[in-house]
Amino acid sequence: MNENRTLTDIIKKVLLVILGLLQGTIGNYLGLLGLAFAFPQTELHSKDYDEDMFFVPFGYIMILAWMIVTISAFVFLRKNKTNLLSFLISWIIGLIGCLIAIKLY
Repeated sequence: MNENRTLTDIIKKVLLVILGLLQGTIGNYLGLLGLAFAFPQTELHSKDYDEDMFFVPFGYIMILAWMIVTISAFVFLRKNKTNLLSFLISWIIGLIGCLIAIKLY
């Protein structure tokens, strides 16, 4: 009975680390992409202005979705400090990986 509980705790921690890595890399990448869509750097009379303005609502939706997922993860995990810490460390590692991938691209 006690072994089953520790196995469940280990699986929970591994899934939290995977969630943190995914949220840190893919989630932050989509959040930054939403930021680029929401605030395009085109001039008013350029030929790409209409096309860029078409994607502005999608950028706001992407930013809102990123904020909801990130904030809800931190709110749900704040009850247990070790779960929050394991998620936060893997989220930061994923964020660094995302920034490195963007820089290399």
